[in-house]
Amino acid sequence: MHSHVLPGVDDGFRDIEHSGRAVAELAGLGVKNMILTPHIYPELYPENDFGSITGHFAGLHARLSEASGINFKIAGEHMVYEGFEDTFSGDLLMLPGRHMLIEMSYAYESTNIDESIFRLNCMDFHPVLAHPERYIFYSPDLKRIRNLVDKGCELQMNILSLGGFYGKGAALKAAAILEKGLYSYIGTDLHSLAQIDMLKSMRFKKKHVSELERIMQNTTALFNLE
Repeated sequence: MHSHVLPGVDDGFRDIEHSGRAVAELAGLGVKNMILTPHIYPELYPENDFGSITGHFAGLHARLSEASGINFKIAGEHMVYEGFEDTFSGDLLMLPGRHMLIEMSYAYESTNIDESIFRLNCMDFHPVLAHPERYIFYSPDLKRIRNLVDKGCELQMNILSLGGFYGKGAALKAAAILEKGLYSYIGTDLHSLAQIDMLKSMRFKKKHVSELERIMQNTTALFNLE
């Protein structure tokens, strides 16, 4: 439900050849459905709007599907920045079921995150905050993270966080959020072939298995939504 495999649009895969290798590898791991979520942030990726992303996806969809047999959907990972709320009208790159994947800077919390969550919910959207375990400004006591959930924001874990890919701090925080049952979804946030190698080598603690299964089922269920 969260990946940067669509080539040539952000900091993920640069060309269709590497993207094709990635989806073939993922198909070999049993992946059947995949949502491509390029970054939507005008300051860094000014060309990544609804028209350009959907057009680029349409041109490559068949080639990616043929390389893997995976069922693809297109959405976006939306940066919450000042004025972000003004983009809610018109065509939006969303996950199925009117879910919107959002993110923030890893260094500081967006000043309008609460307002954005409120307004999204008022418009019958469902905000999903990507990888909260990676934000260094969130305390391990999870007080603020729980507060966002209480305000109506769901959480998505990067599976590689549990394996230490983003450092010990993110791994510990991911485990704590998982154990509290605060995650709703799980994703790869895949940016490179090297990350697939790490996915293959990951092992999980027994105490995490039931929660991982729950959020994997939630994630799979997204593909049945319109």
